[in-house]
Amino acid sequence: MRLPTIVRIPPALVGLLFLLSTSLLQAATLNFNGSAVTGCSNSGAVYTCASLQMGSTDVAVIASGARVTVNRDVTIEYNQGLTMSGTAMLTVRGNLDVSNTYPPNLNISGGTLVSTAGFFAGAQGNQVIVADITAESMRLGGSPSQAWASPVQIRGNLTATNDISIASRSNITGSISARNVVTDSSVVINGDVDVSSNLILASASTLNGNVEGGSVTLKASETTITGNALVDFLTLEWHGRVQQTITCKSPLSWIIPCICVANGSGYLFGSNSPQCGARPPSGPHHFQIAHPAEALSCAPEKVTVTACSNADCSSAYTSGAQVVVAPGAVQASTGSSGSADLYVSNTAGGTSTLSLTSTPGASNALVCKNSSTGSVSNCQIQFKPSGLQVSGNPRYAEDSAAITISSLQASPSNPSACVPLFKNQVKTIKLKCNYADPGTGTLPARIQNTAGAYVALAGNATSACTTAGADVALQFDANGEARPLMLYADVGLLGLNATYSSPGGSDSGLVMSGSGSVIVAPKAFLFSAIAPTQRAGLPALPAASATSITVSAVNASNVVTRNFGRESKEQKVLLGRTLVEPIFSGSANPAASGSVSFLSSNSGPSNGVATASSMIWPEVGQIKFTATLQTGYMDSALQSTGSSAPVTFVPHHFVTELVDAASNQPPFPYTCVAPLVCPSTRAVYSRQPFPLRVTARKADDTTTVNFDARYAAINATQVALRGYDAATGLVDSPPATPAGSSLTDGPATPAAVTGIGLANFTSGVGTRNLAYSFPGAFSLTPGGTALAPPTDLLLRASYSYAGSVLVTSLPAELGKEAQVTVLTGRIFVPNSFGAYQLPARLSLQSQYWTSAGWRVNLGDRASSFSRAQVMLANCLKSLVCSALQVNGQSFIFSGGELVGSGRLVLQAPGAAGSVDVSVTGLPYLPSTVGRVVFGISRSGPVLYMREMY
Repeated sequence: MRLPTIVRIPPALVGLLFLLSTSLLQAATLNFNGSAVTGCSNSGAVYTCASLQMGSTDVAVIASGARVTVNRDVTIEYNQGLTMSGTAMLTVRGNLDVSNTYPPNLNISGGTLVSTAGFFAGAQGNQVIVADITAESMRLGGSPSQAWASPVQIRGNLTATNDISIASRSNITGSISARNVVTDSSVVINGDVDVSSNLILASASTLNGNVEGGSVTLKASETTITGNALVDFLTLEWHGRVQQTITCKSPLSWIIPCICVANGSGYLFGSNSPQCGARPPSGPHHFQIAHPAEALSCAPEKVTVTACSNADCSSAYTSGAQVVVAPGAVQASTGSSGSADLYVSNTAGGTSTLSLTSTPGASNALVCKNSSTGSVSNCQIQFKPSGLQVSGNPRYAEDSAAITISSLQASPSNPSACVPLFKNQVKTIKLKCNYADPGTGTLPARIQNTAGAYVALAGNATSACTTAGADVALQFDANGEARPLMLYADVGLLGLNATYSSPGGSDSGLVMSGSGSVIVAPKAFLFSAIAPTQRAGLPALPAASATSITVSAVNASNVVTRNFGRESKEQKVLLGRTLVEPIFSGSANPAASGSVSFLSSNSGPSNGVATASSMIWPEVGQIKFTATLQTGYMDSALQSTGSSAPVTFVPHHFVTELVDAASNQPPFPYTCVAPLVCPSTRAVYSRQPFPLRVTARKADDTTTVNFDARYAAINATQVALRGYDAATGLVDSPPATPAGSSLTDGPATPAAVTGIGLANFTSGVGTRNLAYSFPGAFSLTPGGTALAPPTDLLLRASYSYAGSVLVTSLPAELGKEAQVTVLTGRIFVPNSFGAYQLPARLSLQSQYWTSAGWRVNLGDRASSFSRAQVMLANCLKSLVCSALQVNGQSFIFSGGELVGSGRLVLQAPGAAGSVDVSVTGLPYLPSTVGRVVFGISRSGPVLYMREMY
């Protein structure tokens, strides 16, 4: 479907129009909250509208729970607004376009957007939309072909029957399903992507999730999929990576796992990328049911079914299985997550045995596990008429949060309904903790009692859970529930068991128990010290005091959680980055690479601390490395993150290059011709300006983008430039004799040049004119400074950041250094004589000095001067210098000479005499003085014309 063209209004004009419109018009609000709305019929909060009738500054507000259907296209214009929250839903039977809405007017903090017969478009600068979106096609931030397209941030699932395009620097958090998905550069997608046809991830984009699709392309460079890829075909361009497993759908993948991969990443198979695996089996290896040992007969009890793809169930079968669980013949689908929660019941009481049937069937027997302890069970649940239920929402380690202990019994009048016990009473409950996953631990849960003290369910607060547990006095409310606070300093699935044994009184003889579990996640990840300055594209180095960079899982008190990494299912941690600077239009923010694993090694468990390896960021700038759980901890909604201290990346090396002149001119400035020998075939005169290009490169020798004048942190300094001898690269400012050469700006009285200012750099490339000046030049004055012979020079760039890292163009650092031969030059003007009735033709030469004397520079096809630079002086006899005429406007040397029709010609003066001729204005080519005599002298004081020719 062709999406409409959207005209972008300049921001200054937009702001003016907005101010004018808001000052002249009073905005109205269309409230979809159960009240009447013009043009719409409604039944409570359910609305049907023929169209959305909005004035130029009106705002539509859809309350949580409201459902609005519009039977034609909806476009929210620049000064209009749309507000949605909670479970609000807007369905449009046509196109839904919020691409030109002024961002502050678009307040979608929750809900669902549906376009049933058209496209969805959202593009205005950095719009944030929190909603699930469904449409035939979507343009998020504009078409990738539109350079002006601005990024969007969407937190919700995206579903399209056709295509989705995502603009540069957009951020999507949620799953994506479409026929085709195409992104522009530096897009981040946090969620799984399912495409029936094509997925194209542009340069520096990151997909934190899994991919299933037909053809998937990761464009160059630094484009990453952090999860798995199940594909028909995968193209990896330069530095494209799939961090987990690539699975080819081809049946031949059993024989050649990577048969569908076109690997242009530059990485070898099995190294950084790709790693290929055979296609998973057609059905689950087995099913696993996690369940409590006891339950109430008056209430359904939750059990969790997992479709396992391997023997230890560390990997789930994600192709979806239909299961039926007894008792109760409860049906569910394990779906793409591989698991499902079901509720079983037995109102008659007694012991029930869990069983399961499925489509497709499993190749191995059902496994049951006690959900509180993690131990293998006999699949039996004992349903009792009364008991305690223990539950608690997932929480972070050492964060104080409540658990719930409910005292319930079956109603005497209705056995399928539970009624509370212990209403508004204080009861002493025996509480125990155990380690469900991982199966061991070293610290206990601590439960707050009615006096406000935390009671350790162990010998003390620093010892492991014990079978004895501890008695804790708890206050139960009118609903028979106690909600004490709990602290646990480690992580994992923590089991809790509660038992009440009546000491006597009205409930004498009552004994009841129950159990539950609580997920406790690490609060954050902490990085060890990293050297504050690194080189672009090289693995990051630790601070001088450390041998490696580590990442620690810690609790809310910043204490390491030793159980992290021992869970039965690996809790994968992904390394990433947050860009601190620079941020300017066109700045680069490629993905960071690297890996960290908390799994146990041959040396033992990680104890919550893991080594981070190959941490690379291939650009210039400042970032914070980040560590983030790939999914919620133990499949909960808890997400643990952390970041390093800021780390500054500087170029890995420089390349200096001589820049040729325009294509229609001779090469820079001229090439060497025998007998002159030059290492690089390039030559230039002393004090002759020439262009030098300096490029800031990464470790892979590609050009940086962020080494730029717009990066304020580096703009105040410069890249230093020095000249060294080309033979060894050791002698500074050659030649040694005569000494005193230097880089300058080139004039007759040159100024020293020490480098190239960073203000001259754009996207990693800086160019400036400079010259290499010998201490002396040709002079007519006798006894002048000794002249320098042809000198082979290399040009070295260096950059020191904060005095800690020196970046150079040395080949030892993979750099390259421009080489040029520098010559002491002059223009030789010959003497001439002839009749004053005829013009004088002078064949000038451009020459260079050698130890054997002056030579014609046969390679000089570029030096030139104009008629205005020809100096006529010291006219004698009857000649007047101002009356002499020079033919032509400009002169250029060819092979070091002015020959043929290009010679310097003085018109016949018509009178006898002499004149001195020289060329001025070329500091790098000082001129000799030639004497031109018109007329030939005989004895006596007269001049006469030659009589024979």
